[in-house]
Amino acid sequence: MTDIQIAQQAKMLPIREVVEKIGVSEDDIEMYGKYKAKFTEEFLQKLESKPNGKLVLVTAINPTPAGEGKTTISVGLGQALNKVGKKTIIAL
Repeated sequence: MTDIQIAQQAKMLPIREVVEKIGVSEDDIEMYGKYKAKFTEEFLQKLESKPNGKLVLVTAINPTPAGEGKTTISVGLGQALNKVGKKTIIAL
């Protein structure tokens, strides 16, 4: 299957389901359609008093047309951490 075929078969979760899974209230997001949202300024201010989480950056530089698997690694890492009970969010 091509990348386009895979993308066309993928089923996106409504953003409400995503924020519910990570324990964020609907009041803390601004909806931009069914699949996109931004955190409110008030929510971000509430987070300032909490300790910072962990951030993992996956990068590579290589001028090949096929890429180096950064997306695959990022998604796999997020799924693995989630499977062992960590709350994870992947931003591609």
